[in-house]
Amino acid sequence: MAYAVELKNITKTFPGVVANQKVSMRVEWGSIHGLIGENGAGKTTLMKVLYGMYHPDEGEILIDGHSVHLNSSKDAIEHSIGMVHQHFTLVPSLTVAQNIILGKPICKKSGLLDLEKANKYVEQLGKEYGMPVNPKAHVKDLPVAIQQRVEILKVLYLGADILIMDEPTAVLTPQEIESLLRTLLLLKEKGKSIILITHKLKELMSVTDTITVLRNGVVTGEVETVKANERSIAAMMVGKEISFEVEKAPVDPKEPALEVEHLHYKDKFGVTMLNDVSFCVRQGEILGVAGVQGNGQTELIEVISGMISNYEGKVTFSNHEIKPEDSPLTRRQAGLGHIPEDRQTMGAALGATLTENFIMGGLSDPAYTSPGVISYTRAGDVAKRQYENFDVKYASLNEPAGALSGGNLQKAIVAREIYRDPQILIAAQPSRGVDIGATLFIHRELIKLRECGKAILLVSGELSEVMSLSDRVIVLYNGAIVGEVDPKKSTEEEIGLLMAGMKRGTAS
Repeated sequence: MAYAVELKNITKTFPGVVANQKVSMRVEWGSIHGLIGENGAGKTTLMKVLYGMYHPDEGEILIDGHSVHLNSSKDAIEHSIGMVHQHFTLVPSLTVAQNIILGKPICKKSGLLDLEKANKYVEQLGKEYGMPVNPKAHVKDLPVAIQQRVEILKVLYLGADILIMDEPTAVLTPQEIESLLRTLLLLKEKGKSIILITHKLKELMSVTDTITVLRNGVVTGEVETVKANERSIAAMMVGKEISFEVEKAPVDPKEPALEVEHLHYKDKFGVTMLNDVSFCVRQGEILGVAGVQGNGQTELIEVISGMISNYEGKVTFSNHEIKPEDSPLTRRQAGLGHIPEDRQTMGAALGATLTENFIMGGLSDPAYTSPGVISYTRAGDVAKRQYENFDVKYASLNEPAGALSGGNLQKAIVAREIYRDPQILIAAQPSRGVDIGATLFIHRELIKLRECGKAILLVSGELSEVMSLSDRVIVLYNGAIVGEVDPKKSTEEEIGLLMAGMKRGTAS
């Protein structure tokens, strides 16, 4: 039987960069094929070649045993290939049904759009694949997990039998990830072939049949999943054995650095998002915040960082009370650093250069400024050193931040924030979308900050990350703290019950 996809010696280069070098890969019908590698290893580039977005410099693509030339995504769709991109391509102002049928409208005999028929078809399509949606809902009003569901239904509607999933779990909560993985297994049962790009080894091992590993644009291994383990895959990714353990000295907290007292906040609809939230983070400790997305974590971060000002309660930095009207810049100058949870909209200016992104928030740094004047040469030198320390892969410091892969952009943001040497650091989803090697590096950098006496507020959807890095963990549910636990004395299951609001906990 012919393979669903067979890539033979695919080579793709860009100016100064060899993204893929003689890459070969085979994907069987009715299987889930994992594609993994470090940030910048060439995974997304390879899949964009398969989806017709890039034309290979060398090599051959076979679909169901037939050699094809894919010059556009339209060509790929005609060969039953669909791609769900890491950053969604939906139109927020349109409804679910309108987004799904956008590429192939359902019309009346008169040529006008038949929305009633489209709504019914989309509703039935969702039920068929176990992904129910409201066809009349506007995309802008949907949570991320449902938007992703719409993206998947869109490619299925267009007739995709081969689905490329590019980092589909990067922005999902643990519960949403479990739901998505079940959906992928259901699609496999229905005969679909899925190529899954992910950095998360547990997900890779749980649903894939085979795995291809890329490093620096070259295949370093292709194995059956049942014959591999997380450590062997990680070694193929980075070229050496790595330790998954987070080593840290016993906590030795000092004075309170960040104090939050009786925070209350209602959103523009009058919904209570923070309800009497109080805690402190001391110098030399990491306080983890656990909770299912949407239970107040984002609002808590935005209150402390100054993005939200119409709150009630008190925020104090190192015995200095922060007023609600104090701007994010004022708070940065008072010692706050912030790794935002959304790197695309909050963490970077995608149209600005890498050098410009690096100096944002630090325009008074004497390393590259004198009164009223910025030396972009010196700024570039500082940025280059810091980016190299964090292994950020880029072609030029003058390229826009938006040209970086998601993982490399995340590393660039973390590199910038740690360079600022903050006394208090909000680390929101610090390892979202980065590979295992970079994740471990970021974790070690956070531990270094802790050991230097910095206070870190860690907010992450990865419960394992919260458990391994934190000295204490508070759990948010419906905008309130429902428990504080010692991660060394608690299990993920116990914290999971708190996150679900099924029990209350006290400090261990």
